[in-house]
Amino acid sequence: MFYNAPMNAEKLLENINGYALDSEQKASILEAEKFSLIVAGAGSGKTLTLVGKIRYLIEIKQMDPKDILCISFTNEATKSLKEKINIPKVQVYTFHKLAIEILNKENIDYQIAPDAYLEEKVDTFFNKFLWNNTFLKKQFLKIKKTPILSLKKYKEYLKTREYQELKKWMTTFIHLYNTNNLKIEEFKTMFQRKKEIPLLYLIYAILNFYEKEKMVEEYLDFDDLIKKATKLCKQKTICHYKEIIIDEFQDTSKLRLEFVKSIVNNSDANLTVVGDDFQSIYKFSGCDLNIFLNFQEFFPKAKIFKIQTTYRNSQELIKLAGDFVMKNKSQIPKDLKSNKHLEHPLQIRKYYNKYNVLLKTIKKINTGEILILGRNNFDIYKFIPKEKITWKENGYFKLENYSFSLRYLTVHKSKGLESDNVILINLENTELGFPCQKKDTPLTHLIQEKENFLYEEERRLFYVALTRTKNVCYLLVPYFNASIFAKEIKKMK
Repeated sequence: MFYNAPMNAEKLLENINGYALDSEQKASILEAEKFSLIVAGAGSGKTLTLVGKIRYLIEIKQMDPKDILCISFTNEATKSLKEKINIPKVQVYTFHKLAIEILNKENIDYQIAPDAYLEEKVDTFFNKFLWNNTFLKKQFLKIKKTPILSLKKYKEYLKTREYQELKKWMTTFIHLYNTNNLKIEEFKTMFQRKKEIPLLYLIYAILNFYEKEKMVEEYLDFDDLIKKATKLCKQKTICHYKEIIIDEFQDTSKLRLEFVKSIVNNSDANLTVVGDDFQSIYKFSGCDLNIFLNFQEFFPKAKIFKIQTTYRNSQELIKLAGDFVMKNKSQIPKDLKSNKHLEHPLQIRKYYNKYNVLLKTIKKINTGEILILGRNNFDIYKFIPKEKITWKENGYFKLENYSFSLRYLTVHKSKGLESDNVILINLENTELGFPCQKKDTPLTHLIQEKENFLYEEERRLFYVALTRTKNVCYLLVPYFNASIFAKEIKKMK
């Protein structure tokens, strides 16, 4: 072994929730520094490693459980983590719940803005203010594809799909602006981009209107909660944690990073983050993979560990999936390995008829769990008529005249899950196929860096889809107009 560990620590890590940790998992716990990054491959037991670290801190290092803070990204993930840790006093929060806890501890008065509050304020802006403001109306008319010459025509426009699309990308831009922790001065520098000036004037006006409305109604949105908690942590000693552990760190935004740094500095805690850059798939919501890839820039002298043995996938599958995702060389290389072996873990099934090929594939599997994955929520209806599906909970459904219990999820929703067998659909070369070829929301290039590799996030999403299976992943591919990913995988096999 390449580390010196007390025998009682070794003994502890030989039985974490009934499993023995491997040498890489142990090293990430026993050799941890002030700041540690654990790069965990798909199915490599990262949650087990986190539980092992917490048990080690409490049982070997004699740390009080209440001095340990765990953060994950969703309510479902924190619930699962709490159950696996099973130590009541260990603090497990989402970022927003942690921010709320800090505000409550400091007796800060606030109200959380209702769902869709931003969308409502954008509607109010367009319905009640824009047409009466000569300057803003002029900017709006510059971006319109067809002229609007009267108030009546304008009101008709506000009922169209085109307006809904405009509202959607404006709210997306404002959300990205906030999650990237930008300031109003930084927004103003965007006006150097002459082509986008009319759009920028509108968004700038909406952003100011939204902030004023929140102030009047005394609301904080989710980003405001984190901003306010961060500010408090910078002003006074609030946190008393000794260890901070963050799961799924590849999904961190600049706003969350600033929050994490403020808590670490406030409490002088050790920090361990865990994640997998191969599974970074939430750029659209403001996540910035560069924070993960450049962790040592934000936390100097951080030590980097890799846990690279998968206990889910076969060696043959993880090799193919790993080679596929690492076509983008800007990511962290990993030597992914498995003791499981399958001769044909990826099987391509060509089709003319979508419904028939899906039924035949289901019948061929005929045992264990079957998870069907699509790129979009509606993809399943391209393969099965709506009237033949009886939906249950969490994506589970019954198929008319068949006893199989199946589950359908988008690949985004499947992240963190696994199944005995996976069927991947919608591998078509279309705008909403896989990879999705929709263009980025207008102006987001002013906030987020452009991809340096074609379909780089879609490639990571495809990797997530391939690695959900414990056994075989079936790719349903049309004879004509197959997606570029399907063609690439076929060449690699």
